[in-house]
Amino acid sequence: MKRLRNIGRLFTGTPAGVVEDASVIIDGEEIAWCGKQRDEPRELMESVADEHDCAGGLVTAGLIDAHTHPVYAGDRMAEVAMRSAGATYEQVAKAGGGIRATVSATRAEPMSALEEATARRLWTWLEGGATTIEAKTGYHLQREGEIEATRLLARLGTRPDLPRIEVTFLAAHALPPDRWARMGAYAKQVADWCDDAYMAGARFCDVFCDRGYFSVAQSRAILKAAIKSKLIPRLHADELARTGGSRLAAELHAVSADHLLRANRGDAAALARAGVVATLAPGTALAIGKLPPVKELMDAGAVIALGSDHNPGTSGITSMSVVVALAVAVFKMSVERALLAATLGGALSLSRSDRGVVEAHKLADLVLWEAEHEGAFAWAYGLAPRTVWLRGTQVFA
Repeated sequence: MKRLRNIGRLFTGTPAGVVEDASVIIDGEEIAWCGKQRDEPRELMESVADEHDCAGGLVTAGLIDAHTHPVYAGDRMAEVAMRSAGATYEQVAKAGGGIRATVSATRAEPMSALEEATARRLWTWLEGGATTIEAKTGYHLQREGEIEATRLLARLGTRPDLPRIEVTFLAAHALPPDRWARMGAYAKQVADWCDDAYMAGARFCDVFCDRGYFSVAQSRAILKAAIKSKLIPRLHADELARTGGSRLAAELHAVSADHLLRANRGDAAALARAGVVATLAPGTALAIGKLPPVKELMDAGAVIALGSDHNPGTSGITSMSVVVALAVAVFKMSVERALLAATLGGALSLSRSDRGVVEAHKLADLVLWEAEHEGAFAWAYGLAPRTVWLRGTQVFA
């Protein structure tokens, strides 16, 4: 066993709140005990063989990024410049940019090189204190590529030097850039691939349900097929236009509805009633210039999670501490709410009850920050970890 001692503030994410002058005892990959220093059970202390002095610093559960697109090749910096000059998401796509541009580059990349690049990319999340990442496919838009990308993420999820990976099958990301492609026919194909995606290691199925992408009817059909294939449904909903994605997520009791930039008070209430987590990406909201109904979601009692929405076109963020700072500044969430959204909220968005809080019998994914108080998240805009423990092992210092 090992003990983290001299913790100035332990942000537990539980009803215990913040424990000052705390310690944590780790047994293998789990937390055995946490609480006030000098209250440690004698029988556990007798088994402690290693100690880490936290020197009065702040410790939290590892942050959770609940929305990412990390498997891609190429870059789209030219279109980032276009958008900065006033081009809309749809205008960029019509000019040959957007998701389809990344699809062309990703299809051309050998899978071995794609896996190596994705692994390097995923490591950077640890540098920002994230120990769990939801990671989507979606840049092949053909059966073999999407299934192989699923396998790629599942393989990377077994590596002890990378964050935990929750794999999402997002073949329904856009219409493929092939001349023969038709949205209705492609949606039916994606539905047929769900069994294979589950066998390849996917845990979730996502659909980009929005104007110019998949309709509510098409999204419903895909996600119903996914549910039959034992995949958990989640949804890109009401990001570019209010098309009914939020209501579909509520109807299907999806685990998460993401973005929600055009959702309204009624949608927020529907999501809360259905127990659907609202996964929000402040970086993308800033890039698009539209904020989701955060206050309405909180007032309705919806659980909020946070994501970087890392992707090659709109968000290069891999630091979840930056996302927390943006949630405070842009969404006007308190630091406590934003941290809860980036830990416990993320765990709920991923239907995981074993992480996101600092509590006995939870996973020993922990971060010691270069700070003595959680308020530093809203000040630093990229608060740096001093030490990260993943599966109870120190992986970043």
